This record gives sequence, C-alpha cells and structure tokens, in this order.
Amino acid sequence: MEIRKFNAVRGWLWIQHGAQLLLRNPLLGIGGALTSIFVVLIATMLPLFGPLLAVALMPIMLAGYMRLCRALEENEKADLAMLLAGFKLHTRSLITLGAFLMLGMLFASTVMVFVGGEGFATLMDQIHTTDDVQLLVTALSSADSNVSLALLLGFSLVMVLIVAWQYAPILVFFSGISPWLALQASFLGTLRNIIPYTVYTLVMQLVALVLGILPFGLGMILLLPLGLASLYVSYRNIFPWLDESPHKVVDQDEQGRA
Repeated sequence: MEIRKFNAVRGWLWIQHGAQLLLRNPLLGIGGALTSIFVVLIATMLPLFGPLLAVALMPIMLAGYMRLCRALEENEKADLAMLLAGFKLHTRSLITLGAFLMLGMLFASTVMVFVGGEGFATLMDQIHTTDDVQLLVTALSSADSNVSLALLLGFSLVMVLIVAWQYAPILVFFSGISPWLALQASFLGTLRNIIPYTVYTLVMQLVALVLGILPFGLGMILLLPLGLASLYVSYRNIFPWLDESPHKVVDQDEQGRA
C-alpha cells in the first residue's frame, strides 16, 4: 500500500477541502456526524456492558461516516443509512479495532496508576470530586515527580494510540486489510506526514476556539463534522485507493507533495 508524504501546507488544505466536502450537503454531513456520536453516547449509558458496546461501535460508526464522505465526494446519492455500512462490511475487523482501542486505553491507565502511585490516585479523586479549576491547578502544581511522570507517560501512550488508530478503521473498511496491518499503516502514515499533521492539529485547535464563541454550543456541532470530513480528506491524500475516481474534492496536485 502506497503511503504518500506531503509538506506543511497540506495540513491546512485538509481542513479547507474537508469544509468543501461538507458544503456539498451540509445538513447530511452535520446530521450524520451528530447521529454517529449520539449512537455511541447512548451505548455508554446502557447498564453493565454499555461502555464496552460504545467502544465496539466507535470504529463501526466512523467507517459509516467515511462511507458517507465518499458518497459526497463521488456525487453519489447519499443518506443517513450509509452510517450503517460498517455493520455490513468488515464488521469483525472493525470490532477488533475497537477492542484494541479499549485495551490500549486500559494499558495507558494501568501504567499511570503504577508509576504515579498513591499521589496519582489522590489527584484522580480530586479531579472526580471537584469542579473548582483553581483547586485542580493547585493539586497539579503540588504533585510529586512520580505523578508528573505518570501524566507524561500516559499522555505519550495515548498519543501513540491515537496515531496508530485514527486511520485504521478507514483502512480496514475501504481496503479490507487486517486490523494489525491497518494499525501499522496508520502509524507510519501519520509519522511520515508529522509536519502537515501538526499544522492540521494546530489549525483545528484555532478553529475550535473560534467556533467555541458561538452561542448554544453551535460551534461544537460544526466542529465534529469538520474534523471527520478533514480526516477523510487526509486519508484520501495519504493512502490513495486503487479505484480512485476523477471526481474528487481532495486536491491531488502533485506539486503539493513534499
């Protein structure tokens, strides 16, 4: 599988072209993103195995939204039923990726508890029992070195997990490769494009700040579909399909490559 490499400007283009993709059918793009997150949130509220079900649904719903993005890109007739595509194709592999995500988060949590010890447990209790930001800042600043190391290790492990996972469901769904190969490809693809990916992340944070000033949480409603659509565009750039179509929203100008 070819993995392309791009320069820093490409990070901004992913966001720009993601917005263009959403503008082809804004109601469907926004509605699909909200429906996907709503399904996952409902699953988390179910008793006993709700959180496990939610983790299993995450890659499936992500694959469904990516199918919706492809339909918008190819000017296909699209509807919310496409969100169920992950239940019809490579479902077992997608659930495997959900299990990997859950185990990865569990491993990161275990490392943090083991390294941080009693001080980390105390800090977590304070985080869960208070909404006072000043109190939390004071607790963090007064934490010992073990707690700081635990937080650093936990953050690093979670970042590695995100990098390895973010493109994996899309690769499994569209390319049919194994979950393990998809995780490797996602990790290598992101590392190879770490400069545009960093630009993309920084710009998305700025977009989040700007959208955050909108009333009634409208900004966050727009941020989710923009993030998913731009993820799809970056996937199309970094991992070109064998069945690429001439009808694209994404910029395939080879001058944009590094």
